[in-house]
Amino acid sequence: MSAIALSVFASQLSGCKTIAITNAPVENNTIKIPVSSFANKKMQIVRSTTLNDDILLIKNSDLQYTALLMLCTHRNNSLTVSESGLYCSAHGSRFDLEGNVTYEPATQPLKKFTTQLQNEFIIINL
Repeated sequence: MSAIALSVFASQLSGCKTIAITNAPVENNTIKIPVSSFANKKMQIVRSTTLNDDILLIKNSDLQYTALLMLCTHRNNSLTVSESGLYCSAHGSRFDLEGNVTYEPATQPLKKFTTQLQNEFIIINL
């Protein structure tokens, strides 16, 4: 049994790469991230001292971005991100990069923030 668990854990780690963390202030209930910060990146973690949890910002295309709160909807635990999605190490819930549940016990999707492009910035509306 432990060999199976170790194999699953190792496969999750093998897909992991270091994901950049961008610190940004919240101003007028929004966060501004420079589009240029996505050069050669598909995603980054957005962190602010005024937020309790991080936000995963994903580049879907040059014009479209997805912003997901990295907080499990099962028991409000912080999530870990990989190339294929997010997972909760506390109870095993998994989510795809659109925030949809792919593995329970969570049954609700992740909180998603609207985004827009404005003057070479990605605006995350909180």
